[in-house]
Amino acid sequence: MSIIDSLQWRYATKKFDPKKKISDADIATLKEAVRLTPSSYGFQLYKVIVVTDQKIKDKLYKKSYYQSQIRDCSHLFVFCSYKEVEGKHVDEFIHLMEQGRQQDDERGYMDKLKSKAKIIAYGTIAKTDLGRRDKDEALHWMKKQCYLAISQLMVTCADMKIDSCPFEGFNTEGYDRILELEDRNLTSTVLLPVGYRAEDDRHQYRSKVRKPLDRLFEDK
Repeated sequence: MSIIDSLQWRYATKKFDPKKKISDADIATLKEAVRLTPSSYGFQLYKVIVVTDQKIKDKLYKKSYYQSQIRDCSHLFVFCSYKEVEGKHVDEFIHLMEQGRQQDDERGYMDKLKSKAKIIAYGTIAKTDLGRRDKDEALHWMKKQCYLAISQLMVTCADMKIDSCPFEGFNTEGYDRILELEDRNLTSTVLLPVGYRAEDDRHQYRSKVRKPLDRLFEDK
């Protein structure tokens, strides 16, 4: 089945079957898809909390305006952006870059780069997106990174015939409190409950409505 067929198959699942659970192997694949998502400068300024504890899901359900997907899904992916960029985020990225690019043909280049990498990275922040924005603008910029990741996760779910439903309708303060994010420089941004559709979810039988290509795209 092609990726287009998979995207035709998916829909924003309104009712999950709480008895059907995603295997550990499939969850590992979904996590890897998120890990490989592109992000601005490669910094990945977010954390993803995967909730399976039913007691926690029940609490979050109440902070999601009692929408059943949160309570009945197999796994709940909570994408959390950092509220502020810290020096350790850049240091971590540089460390990972140094570790990941030690191929034989790049060792000499990386040895030269190490002494300048931190200056380059901090300079990038200071001179571009983050450095030129106030705190609220920077937070908005970081939250948008979560949407790149959730989009890739939804496509991967569709390709694996796993159902999902993107969520913005929840109380952020309530989520942050329940997930103990308030003192971790994190805030919940967007959700993706995943699992398997209930047979009686009538929404799965509805035709997908989208704009035709000639109204959506404009070629120059």
